[in-house]
Amino acid sequence: MKSVTIAGAGFSGLTLAYYLVKRGMKVEIYDLNPSPGGLIGTKQTPFGLVETAANGILAGPQVLQMWRELNLTPARNNPQRRKRYIYWRRPRRWPLPLFSTLKLTVFIFKKVFLPWTVKPLPLETVRDWAHRQVDAAFAERLLGPALQGIYAGDPARLSARLVLSRFLTGGTKGKTSAPEGGMGAWIQALVAELEKSGAVIHRGRRFELTGGLAGPTVLATDAASVAGILAPVKPQLAAQLSKVETLPLISLTVFFDPHEKDLRGFGCLFPRSQGFRALGVLFNASIYEGRSTLRSETWILGGADGRALFQLSDDELLHVVLKDRRLLTGREEHFPTGVVISRWPRALPHYTVDWETVLQNLDPQPPLFLHGNYLGQLGLSAILERSENLATELSTRYGR
Repeated sequence: MKSVTIAGAGFSGLTLAYYLVKRGMKVEIYDLNPSPGGLIGTKQTPFGLVETAANGILAGPQVLQMWRELNLTPARNNPQRRKRYIYWRRPRRWPLPLFSTLKLTVFIFKKVFLPWTVKPLPLETVRDWAHRQVDAAFAERLLGPALQGIYAGDPARLSARLVLSRFLTGGTKGKTSAPEGGMGAWIQALVAELEKSGAVIHRGRRFELTGGLAGPTVLATDAASVAGILAPVKPQLAAQLSKVETLPLISLTVFFDPHEKDLRGFGCLFPRSQGFRALGVLFNASIYEGRSTLRSETWILGGADGRALFQLSDDELLHVVLKDRRLLTGREEHFPTGVVISRWPRALPHYTVDWETVLQNLDPQPPLFLHGNYLGQLGLSAILERSENLATELSTRYGR
């Protein structure tokens, strides 16, 4: 049995290692950072729990099974989380006018009974697809904000095939959930289980391929880092991966004294035409029980249209959020009781039509394998599914 080497101890690398260990494989992981988890982490503050990135995952059977195996308990859902808002002149549960709603109803009928008619065309952008299938109001008021909350990209450049394929085929089922103690508790449980099972995690060590591939190797870092690793031994593949455009993200979790007029629900998304600089806001205490006794909000900034925000100081970012919050609430706000800021300069791949073309020609050869959020599957549930499938392939090839 050959040992599998994994570069990257983020969510992709750790979950892949977990499924490999379950199949009896030996695993060795390298990560440049001193702490595993990548973007995902949870901070305990005097004001309440703060997620550094994802606040949850679509918890289908696969997720719940892993949590049971790791002795993780799902967080208690707040009933208020069912309300979701999009801002169109004011926060609304449904932002589309009647005629657009009727056209969307026709689209849903076609999706169910004539699914081939709603498939995106090759190299078709999300905006063009939405205009073709429904109308401009659907693109601007509903689909655009919904996707920017996931992909942080520009609908005029996003690939409809890459972005919408899981939605159009059913995708992952389940409601957004997280373990008690936050998403960081999942990372900690994965690391503990891996080390207990004999996996070796090299913290703070750069992985290099200057000596070539000694055995099955999975590069589970971001595309730019993979390109750097591959440059000495596979320059053509490295050049392809270096074409990925990455997007920065910033999260500001702010705590206020509760107000009787506060919106209660999962959160609110902001169409780009409505004057907000943030992509959206999550109402943390309305999503999970016990996260804070204060009003806890996580504002997301950056993405394709917000790169310049990454250059602002922490104080300047807070002023941006307070200005957006005044627009959302219609109230003059005092400074918050607490603020926690997380910055990710290369948080997400930009799933453009150009990247769609690159992915069609991306062909790493065994014993080299690629794994990560840039391979056409963005979202933790999709990555988890790929981890299990890749673990099955690796154990079949190298487990004897």
